[in-house]
Amino acid sequence: MNFIIVAIKEIKQALRDKHSTLMMVIYPIALILILGTALSGVFEDSITFKYNKILYKIEGEESKDFNEFLKVVGDLGIGVEQIHSEESALKKIEDASYSCYIDVNEEEGEIKLYKNNVYSFKGDLIQTILQSYVERYNVISEIAIQNPKVIGEILSDNNINYVEEKHIEKDRKPRALDYYAVTMLTMIMMYGSLSGAFSIGSEYVRNTFHRVMASPVNKYEVLSGKVLGSVIATFLQGVILILFTKYVFNTYWGENIYPIYLLILSQVIMSISLGVAIAFLTEKDTLTTSLLNIILPLITFLGGGYVPLEQFNNRGLNFIAVLSPLKWTNDGIFDYIYMNNYEGLSNAIIINFVIAMVFLGVSSLIYKKKVA
Repeated sequence: MNFIIVAIKEIKQALRDKHSTLMMVIYPIALILILGTALSGVFEDSITFKYNKILYKIEGEESKDFNEFLKVVGDLGIGVEQIHSEESALKKIEDASYSCYIDVNEEEGEIKLYKNNVYSFKGDLIQTILQSYVERYNVISEIAIQNPKVIGEILSDNNINYVEEKHIEKDRKPRALDYYAVTMLTMIMMYGSLSGAFSIGSEYVRNTFHRVMASPVNKYEVLSGKVLGSVIATFLQGVILILFTKYVFNTYWGENIYPIYLLILSQVIMSISLGVAIAFLTEKDTLTTSLLNIILPLITFLGGGYVPLEQFNNRGLNFIAVLSPLKWTNDGIFDYIYMNNYEGLSNAIIINFVIAMVFLGVSSLIYKKKVA
């Protein structure tokens, strides 16, 4: 249980550090307020559906329901283009010219959706709308099998709901404040890696590392306690930031905020693990800080932390962005909040934990050599 004592010590030390508190809580709040206010007008167009275009191909006779689907996405400002070559369509999806491609086979009653991960949020929007169309189509098909005489009456009555539909509100989209509340939160949680690095690097600075190694405490309890303490302290600061923006700035975090807490916790574990690993690799506090101050802004930029990358409409940049764990985290949060899509959120949690395991594995190997 010694690791709990070590963790409590790390938590107290982190929360007493006024500079850390200023950076992890007050600084992002100021950024959210400044960016959210200054860019509110410009941001109104940038976060909608600019550069979002879809391709579709129909085999067989085009149905009325699919035309309704095309009308819905068109009303949202999404460009729609019919194509006859599947090979050409997939190539355009691959090079990020379009956000998704829909292959409709009316004869076999089959619909295939191909998405490009670069446009994760917008692709998921199309998938959600398409799912409503598919559910309605499936219900009508089943009714046609059971009682084909009523099909004409059903198709002519637009006021009857045969399935529970989740409507996508055109006005429900992130404002500048909503956007930066998310991206500044995930950015500052990545800077929590400095806390993890300091928990290890400070021992080198104070020349106490060898004294810790010589103590009767199990060495892995020391390491696990430092990591746990840094994770808890950073996560608490993240929770404060979420609650402040929710109740003071009135930013929208969805109907159920608890899955977002879980995602942020996974990100904190990943960022702390990154800081600890780099601290062990360099063994120099100043070098560790310098490396993280180079890496973290790059990760934030590629994750869309400063501005949505789609604003640049650069395929190469969008392709590289998938290397940033912040892109997956930010997309996961936005997909969950505005699309009620758990898939992106789950994928982001898995990615964060996998990265954390890699960095913790590296730290453990180096630590093992030092204590041997």
